[in-house]
Amino acid sequence: MRLIALTDNQLRAGHGLKWGRVQDDVIPADIAELDFAVAAPIRAALSAAVDRSDLGYPDYTSGTPTQLADLFADRTRRLSGWRPDPRAVEVCAQITQALCCVILAFTRTGDEVLVHSPTYPPFVEAIRSLGRCPLLLPVGNIGDDDLAEAWAAVERVPRLRLIVLCQPHNPTGHVFDLFTLEALAGLAARHDAVVFADEIHSEIVYAGTECHSIASVRTAAERTIVFTSAAKSFNIAGLRCAVGHFGSRELHARFRRLPWHLRSGASALGLAATIAAWESCDSWLDQLRAQLSANRARLMDSMSNFRHVQFTPPAATYLAWIDLRATRVGSDAHGLLLNATKISLQPGSVFGSSLEGFVRLNFGTSEARLELMLERFGRAIETCDGKGRKK
Repeated sequence: MRLIALTDNQLRAGHGLKWGRVQDDVIPADIAELDFAVAAPIRAALSAAVDRSDLGYPDYTSGTPTQLADLFADRTRRLSGWRPDPRAVEVCAQITQALCCVILAFTRTGDEVLVHSPTYPPFVEAIRSLGRCPLLLPVGNIGDDDLAEAWAAVERVPRLRLIVLCQPHNPTGHVFDLFTLEALAGLAARHDAVVFADEIHSEIVYAGTECHSIASVRTAAERTIVFTSAAKSFNIAGLRCAVGHFGSRELHARFRRLPWHLRSGASALGLAATIAAWESCDSWLDQLRAQLSANRARLMDSMSNFRHVQFTPPAATYLAWIDLRATRVGSDAHGLLLNATKISLQPGSVFGSSLEGFVRLNFGTSEARLELMLERFGRAIETCDGKGRKK
């Protein structure tokens, strides 16, 4: 089983969001999709289902979903050290859908929902569109000096009912340490709030970092809902399958009171692909991690050459959060880079109105394509900042 980088022609021939909407001379590095072929066992599982015409409605009460719940529980015990109960597992189409359901089940109109800033855009949209108030806490760990005031302000909020934790964090790649998870658990207990943890990037963590699930924190376990998916690690986001665990029977029962059609919807192919990924593709994932680790090192080396570019290497994910505010690129960094160098990065403004001048770069691509992107990026910085490089 090999990790195979797709060519530009192969990527542009598809219909995915990342490559399907850019001009032929643009390299996209914005949407969180990988530029690698899907692992062979996943392709085989999908082909076999199509050959059998096995594309009907999944039976969510038994069969494949039950198999997936057991597989998720076994994999989590092996890789993360906490022990999900397969009977407390639900299968949804995607994590943002699950969050919307949790907001409806556990909060009321006007309640405050804590999220970290910068924030994955669909999360804030879900909170606001459902009539709740997003409460922004800057990304960081509990001991960070510049966060003390923000933490104190959060404690004073009267109607905090839900804490949304993206661990590892998108877009920064930050991994919250155990002390911070314990602090969030304490905050949830004091406000009698539910914790919703999105752990979709938890299988891409770099050497030297320990990534803990908040479900493993004893004081948070019974009030925590954890959702994950094979979508990001195995490049199958379009197949729609997410798996979640509920820390108590009460949480599970309240979630299940929502209409079934609102909280379900994983596809037959999504279920088959996820099972194949988690059963048979660990060696492919190991190769992906090695490639991403090399790409991350190259990115670190490149960013260190520029005087005014601020960059903290991500501890996890294949997403780089880059601060260009001190450069002369200006607030529309995305637009300038797109127009001047034909690379498309995610603008920081979509993660928060005050984050103009930041960009998110997806480095889940081939070495050659990353090298070309970095060459174009460097040329733009040098053009705007004079030479722009450190002496």
